[in-house]
Amino acid sequence: MSSSTKQKIINTLRRGYTPSESSPKADLTNTYKSLFKPLVNKKDFNFLFELFETNEVILRAWSFLGLYYILEETSVYQDDRIQKIQQIILEVLKDEREITYYGGSVELRTSLREHHVRRICELNTNLNLQPAVEYCSSFEKVTDSVVSDLIENVVSKTAEDNIESLILRFAGNTSTRDFHLKNQMVKSFENLYGKKEVKNLTEITTLFKTYITQIKENKIKDPDFLKSVKFLQESIFRVGALLGLALEEETLEFITSLQYPYNSLDIIAKRYKNNEKFLSIILVKLEENNNPNFISDILKAILVLKEKIDNWRGIIIDNVKKFHIVDSFLIENMQESNLINPELILNLFNEGKHWSLEFIREFFNENPNLLEEWQKVKQEFVKILERSVEEKNETLLDKKEMIIKLIIDLQEKELITYCLKNFKMFNDNNLKKLAVFPVLKFGEDKILHELKDEMKKDPDMAKFVLNFIDNLNRNEWKFFY
Repeated sequence: MSSSTKQKIINTLRRGYTPSESSPKADLTNTYKSLFKPLVNKKDFNFLFELFETNEVILRAWSFLGLYYILEETSVYQDDRIQKIQQIILEVLKDEREITYYGGSVELRTSLREHHVRRICELNTNLNLQPAVEYCSSFEKVTDSVVSDLIENVVSKTAEDNIESLILRFAGNTSTRDFHLKNQMVKSFENLYGKKEVKNLTEITTLFKTYITQIKENKIKDPDFLKSVKFLQESIFRVGALLGLALEEETLEFITSLQYPYNSLDIIAKRYKNNEKFLSIILVKLEENNNPNFISDILKAILVLKEKIDNWRGIIIDNVKKFHIVDSFLIENMQESNLINPELILNLFNEGKHWSLEFIREFFNENPNLLEEWQKVKQEFVKILERSVEEKNETLLDKKEMIIKLIIDLQEKELITYCLKNFKMFNDNNLKKLAVFPVLKFGEDKILHELKDEMKKDPDMAKFVLNFIDNLNRNEWKFFY
């Protein structure tokens, strides 16, 4: 690229910045499409580096956006290039100058560091970790959103030394009412827990207790603040349980007041497995609530506490049936506790309700090998597939639909011949598509020849199948069922 061409591009980019090709300003949209995108497509690192070195905030915004898009798809192997990108990341994080751009039709003003921090967090760890740690280590102000994003999404996901003390420093230096940021700090301890042993448990306990006190002292009514408080409370007690922190009184108070689904209830249950008061609260919650999602979370906790509950099997199964619960995690936990057997599956299948059929499908998707092992169940499925649909029987059609979906899910080639038979039976176009799809997608030569023979005999069938194939081709053979 000649120096005059470079200068023309630079002069055009100076006129304004947009991170999207759909800017409300036509000239910015044209700049994005005709100048910026070609630079990205050429993966012209050197020119983007030059652009950044101008030290002009708008040009730096364009430069880093271009580097981000290239780095999404490109592995960087040269050490000198990696070092250059790391230096640029560090400079972006330090750049508090303001830029203006459009988000939709709204003009936005923010600093360069705030604008690009999310993109920095999404880069490969080989690129963003070193500058993120260096920047955070030297940051001396009250913890802000840029630092908290870096701590949660980059720094806390490494097992490097001194990370725990770094998180503690920023977690203890937050604004009293910034509950979103506090939540990021709590999640950072959870991230660290997944990487290495967390040692400063006493200090973290004190920190979490401080957060809880600050929540109580701030009588919050604003909906956005309330949402942030909810997320923070959920994180505190989940992470507190994972780390084994001394938060028994606070946790029991939180669970007692809980009136909505909380998918970490089983994690709390593992921490307080031998706590009789916790068990009592859980059983009371089960009796008092009728929200299926909340009941599902309570049942997962009961499976953790099952050794303390005499009739736990009946409690789980009765409530699953009563509240029509189809929860993949609960189903997995039920299977691990040997609660699901062929008799239960056949019982649910005979009921033939939408929820019970979805439960069965979810179960076999999680345990595909069991369909072959549980021959009684498989034989019952075959019986349903063989039955005629001439009689008006919605339950029969629902069962057939579920089984065929399962055949597609599991690619059960042994049962595909029944799909062709049902395709010829069905009148409903959606069911016909469902039945013929596995024949077309997974069928072997013999059944495909059989389908072709049927199409030769029936022009309407041939037209239907060919139109369906055209539709599948247009959608790259993605079939939503």
